[in-house]
Amino acid sequence: MIKEQSILLDKLQGSFKPGSEIREKTWKMLLEIGLPSKKSEAYKYTQITSILEKNIALEVNETPTFNKRERYKSAGTHLVVLNGVLSVENSEIEDGVIIESKDVSEGKHDPFSLLNAAFCPEEIEISIEQASSPIFVYHVNTIGFSNPRIHVSAKANQEIDVVEKSFNNAGTFTNSYISFDLEANAKASYSKIQSYGEVSYVHETIFAKQQRDSRFFSNVFTFSGSLVRNNITINLEDENCEGHMNGLYLLDGKSHVDNNTSVDHIKPNSYSDELYKGILDEKSTGVFNGKIYVRPDAQKTNAFQSNNNILLSDNANIHTKPQLEIWADDVKCSHGCTSGQLDEDAIFYLRSRGISEKKAKAMILTAFAAETIAKVPVQEMRDELEQLIALKLS
Repeated sequence: MIKEQSILLDKLQGSFKPGSEIREKTWKMLLEIGLPSKKSEAYKYTQITSILEKNIALEVNETPTFNKRERYKSAGTHLVVLNGVLSVENSEIEDGVIIESKDVSEGKHDPFSLLNAAFCPEEIEISIEQASSPIFVYHVNTIGFSNPRIHVSAKANQEIDVVEKSFNNAGTFTNSYISFDLEANAKASYSKIQSYGEVSYVHETIFAKQQRDSRFFSNVFTFSGSLVRNNITINLEDENCEGHMNGLYLLDGKSHVDNNTSVDHIKPNSYSDELYKGILDEKSTGVFNGKIYVRPDAQKTNAFQSNNNILLSDNANIHTKPQLEIWADDVKCSHGCTSGQLDEDAIFYLRSRGISEKKAKAMILTAFAAETIAKVPVQEMRDELEQLIALKLS
């Protein structure tokens, strides 16, 4: 990464409050490496730093409130996070679920994770003592620059499901970070709906670290937002691990969504499967940059990656770049991408049976998206996704 003088970092300098050793260390590292510049390959199609400099007023500050009607009705733990701080009075915590608020424990080395570690008000730790219902997390972000941070621990032989929803005010920049630590034979799933306002800017980091025989599932669905960048990383650090990434972006207007994924196979006999689908209309833009690494010791690896897109407008754009880097010789790996328009033959077939053109297109697109919805473990969230897709396609 090429460091370039950043107006945004200059603005943030005045807001930085030295505190813990980690906070000061991460801020110093960020100043050394800088935020992504126009020459940064990882942000080639998403000029996030310059966009934020032009559009974000850091002094925006409103008192956050949470409308309980926005909650899922499912049984489970419901956590409300207001501008990065856990609101105990608005939350409901089931027996067997342990929630702690503490100082940031570490900072990863990519710029926005460092930025989060330097500015987040508290790190929310989630763990369980026994099998439980899903854990629902609701973020309300009303300040110009917010940095919510969550760490989830899945102990040996445990199963844990986390579902997130965010509510952002117009003109805000949310830089969130959620990490998962899976011990032996643990299973964890993470599901999120991203449905932001037209003037909302979001950078989200999802990081999972896995031990032997563990399984991790990520499901991210994006419907709107001026700029949304998702950095998703899975490290398979031991044998017989499974990592699954699943995503759908259904965009219109001038929404810009960038999914940057990484799966690192470090030990033998691991498996990863990645499926991202996009439906883009009007002047929207999608970016998919997926990487699979297979290290020399990771023999018997099975890794698959697919990105499929349908463009509904001549003004919509997709930039897709699936990548494999393999240093082992006894593996099964594949990657691929497709981009195109709706199948006219399929539309004609449906219209010949009395279905209107509009309904025919909606049926085809709904079927295209259905595979991603089926992977979500919480029924109430699947119901909401079906409603959002139907609303978008109507």
